[in-house]
Amino acid sequence: MLVPVLLFAVGLVLLIKGGALGRMLADVFSGNVGVVPVLMCAAVCLLASMNDMAAPSVSLEGRQLWLAQSLPVTPWQVLRAKLDMQLLLTGVPLLFCALCAVIVLPGGAAEMTLAVVVALLYTLLSALAALALGLRLPNLTWTNETTPIKQGGSVMLALFVNWFYAIALGGLYFLCGRYLSAAAYLALAAAVTAAVCALLLHWVKQRGTRIFAAL
Repeated sequence: MLVPVLLFAVGLVLLIKGGALGRMLADVFSGNVGVVPVLMCAAVCLLASMNDMAAPSVSLEGRQLWLAQSLPVTPWQVLRAKLDMQLLLTGVPLLFCALCAVIVLPGGAAEMTLAVVVALLYTLLSALAALALGLRLPNLTWTNETTPIKQGGSVMLALFVNWFYAIALGGLYFLCGRYLSAAAYLALAAAVTAAVCALLLHWVKQRGTRIFAAL
């Protein structure tokens, strides 16, 4: 639960102290202010990446998994509940933090809007990736519930994948910035992220539900 609180706290700090940060960034990137929305988006995504609660959610069922499997609901409804929990606890504070950044940091309306869209799509992507990894690397034989949370392979892998995406989002702009405007770059990032989300969602609803039912 630390990440949602951290996102809200960062948003409040930005509202209070963000003016000085905005002026500093405007001076540093005076030749290319468009980089600010990109870095803002990457930073917010990096903060949100530490919340991967969907990754251990299947493993936490442990030997009582049969209870979830025997409920009068479809496997997708069970998995969607796990997915929705991460989306709710990450998406709402992320949106608050991103909107606070939009208020105080320099950048055009198009770039800032796309930065928020990419951040929200990233929330969906990270939740789907975490759930998919949790289904592929379950640990149902633990004797202490901290094992799947802190030592699970799916948790570590999901964390590193999410970090990589957030860092790559910010870093690649410095390679592509001379060819693409910030708005074009963020639009491309949104399109790619949405496409990967669609593929992961299809996998979870089809293959993932069969894996869950057979565990």
